[in-house]
Amino acid sequence: MKKTHKGLIALAVSGLFSVPALAQSSIQLYGVADAFVKYGKWMGDDVAGVDDGGIDGSRLGFRGEESLGNGLKAVFVLEEGFNIDTGKSCCMTGADSANSGSNVFTRQSYVGLKGSFGQVALGRQYAPGYFIDAYDALQSMTPSVQSWLSLLGNLTITPNAPARWNNAVAYNGEFNAVSFSAIYSAGNRESDSGRNLTVHGINVGRVDYSDDDKYGLSLKYDNGPLKVGAIYQEIKFGKDNGITDPASGNWANSDPTYGKFDKNQKEWLVGASYNFGMATLAGSYQKGKDVLGLNGLDVDLWQVGVIVPIGGGNFSLSYGQLKLDSDNYVMGDHSTKPKSFAAAYTYSLSKRTTAYVAYTHIDYDDLTWNQASLLGNDMNGHDGTKKVDNSDLLYVGLNHHF
Repeated sequence: MKKTHKGLIALAVSGLFSVPALAQSSIQLYGVADAFVKYGKWMGDDVAGVDDGGIDGSRLGFRGEESLGNGLKAVFVLEEGFNIDTGKSCCMTGADSANSGSNVFTRQSYVGLKGSFGQVALGRQYAPGYFIDAYDALQSMTPSVQSWLSLLGNLTITPNAPARWNNAVAYNGEFNAVSFSAIYSAGNRESDSGRNLTVHGINVGRVDYSDDDKYGLSLKYDNGPLKVGAIYQEIKFGKDNGITDPASGNWANSDPTYGKFDKNQKEWLVGASYNFGMATLAGSYQKGKDVLGLNGLDVDLWQVGVIVPIGGGNFSLSYGQLKLDSDNYVMGDHSTKPKSFAAAYTYSLSKRTTAYVAYTHIDYDDLTWNQASLLGNDMNGHDGTKKVDNSDLLYVGLNHHF
């Protein structure tokens, strides 16, 4: 079965007839094929079938570099994500689909310059918050506690699509054990995750697309068994267009009782891991303030875990908790603490092929379906006033790099 766009195939074929150019530019074709069988319940609903990307998201990419002299190189990456279970493109946020054009090279696409100073690149790129696997015992696998809870909390410090930013200028530099990253994104209709909130039956047009920039910074230390890092990211949501409370007639942007919609979402994370030889301990704490641009919607997430080498593979175990605190008209005056537990065993069949089995449990505490839908979850016919049931998922899969 063919899993690529015609344009990618044409590019690969044309490369066969351009040997001199390939030799000069050092172009490489690479990819990942990863699929798993899943079974269990997702937010209380039965699920079963094949899905994509248990360890790594499936992808096909081209990367290359050309020496420009004096240690300076031109570099590029064009990387397309796809769902191996359907062959369709993936890795776009909802807002990306609102942009014109076809969805090609959705994971990342950039060109830049690289030297002793580091790398500066332009295009669709990863924000610093994507690279947090060193502080996660499940190393950002799909079953990961940090991955699921950060998505539930609408955080952009996450190993998922919200950490891929369009129209970005990024810098990455490594200096011995210390690395530094910075990114600025001009937004391009991304800040609202492709949707305007529907609040108590009212569609809230709340984003000014001329002012939806993003910023990110990270500082990391990696020396032998010890890894430590800190990350900060901020998203601008533009001006508040305002809504009216049907009960009182008050405008949300003029009465603090009902919250405001023009706040910047601010996030930070600190994480660390240490390899003791017999086991590796890892953990992180992160916080999001005014999430979704809503005044008073704050998110705290912590998780800890351990990796133990067993039988030629690795057994990983982690536990985490997300705290959603809200004090506004949209989410109400409410606090809930979803919790998650995950375990995984990975076994390398070769240098490029890994088999895995994993399990994830999520307890949504007092979160209702109305609140879950405001956080971006499909209600799927559920009564909005009812509490969300637990998730329990079993994964069995295979990952291959080429």
